[in-house]
Amino acid sequence: MKFAVAMFSILMLLAAEVHAATSGQEPPKNVTVSPPAAPLKLPVNKIANPGKLQAYCTVEQHCPLREYSTTLGVCGLYVIKNGVVRLEMFNNSANIRCQEEANGIDKMFGIASVTKSITSTLLAQVLAEKYHLRTKAEFESQLQRQVGSFLKPGERKKIERGYATVQVNQLLLMRSDIGWREEASWPFPSDSLRFDDDVREPPRKEKLLEFAAHYKIRRRGALRFNYSALDAAMVMPVAASQVESGHLLKTFERGLWSMIGAKHAARWNVDKDGRPIGSCCFRAKIDDLARFGDFVRQKGKGKIPSAWFELATARTIERFGGLEDESDASDESCILGYGYFWWLRKGRDDFTAYGRDGQFIHIYPKEKVVIVQLSDWSLTKVSHHAKCIALKTHDEIVRQLQH
Repeated sequence: MKFAVAMFSILMLLAAEVHAATSGQEPPKNVTVSPPAAPLKLPVNKIANPGKLQAYCTVEQHCPLREYSTTLGVCGLYVIKNGVVRLEMFNNSANIRCQEEANGIDKMFGIASVTKSITSTLLAQVLAEKYHLRTKAEFESQLQRQVGSFLKPGERKKIERGYATVQVNQLLLMRSDIGWREEASWPFPSDSLRFDDDVREPPRKEKLLEFAAHYKIRRRGALRFNYSALDAAMVMPVAASQVESGHLLKTFERGLWSMIGAKHAARWNVDKDGRPIGSCCFRAKIDDLARFGDFVRQKGKGKIPSAWFELATARTIERFGGLEDESDASDESCILGYGYFWWLRKGRDDFTAYGRDGQFIHIYPKEKVVIVQLSDWSLTKVSHHAKCIALKTHDEIVRQLQH
């Protein structure tokens, strides 16, 4: 039965991408990705009374974890240590319903920008398989190539005044120097909302490269950090160009999603070409997000070279430059840097995927802990220090797990 389901899913993936490429009609908004036949089992040894664990409700003030969950609008919290489930907690208060549905282990959560960290790992898989990469130097040699060098001549010409000359590593670091406004700033609208309207949401008005052609390089000297959904989205044409079949979602399903030992199906928002949206809009169950985090914690388990993860999360001085607006100066532990679609913390070795309104896949390599927190801060009035409070709470959970 599982084989039949898997084959049906593969056929659906192929159909979506072939349909997008050969017909005038666009693919559905989301496409299903099936799990492997043999998922990774997560042993369970849960903490007794997890709600009584210590957390933070302000940057300085401790409170019980259950109170933190309510104060910060946490829909689900899932913690594994050394591959063992230690904490599973869901909040079903009347005003805390992520995506307006009841929270629980069987819920498929939309993870917004946490998706970016999956995107960069998919790129690692594709490049490693295509060029037999193993070392940091080998990965760097590919990442220093310009985006246009991966594309067909016609595709490259569409973006010749913009992304064609941007290096792939500049995309991954959000330092493309492409003029992009992630958030609206009166009187200027949000480019991210325009992306949603034109590329992501049916009926889609433009293909990704057609949309990207509107954005040009600013050339203002040093490449500054500028958080950009389009930088993340442009990783996907690069990745797709390296897949012989051209079917990137099938490559993800047979590759990364299988490598982590996913237990459940997932869904990914696709563009007009049937390719996954690199910047957002992946939907999965919370335990599979933890499996992904633990796969990264273990540096790819030998399935994706460990050199990639060392490169993606390297703490170089440059990666902390220009992120003052993303950091929280109220606490030194909340000074942030940015790697290959991973958020870094100054002077520390933990790192996190992060999505708006309090979504985290927070990885602690030394302590062998992964914390998945899924929140919706749009439903709860939270402090403007909420991200910092969450990071400090995760630290506190890890500390208590050591005893």
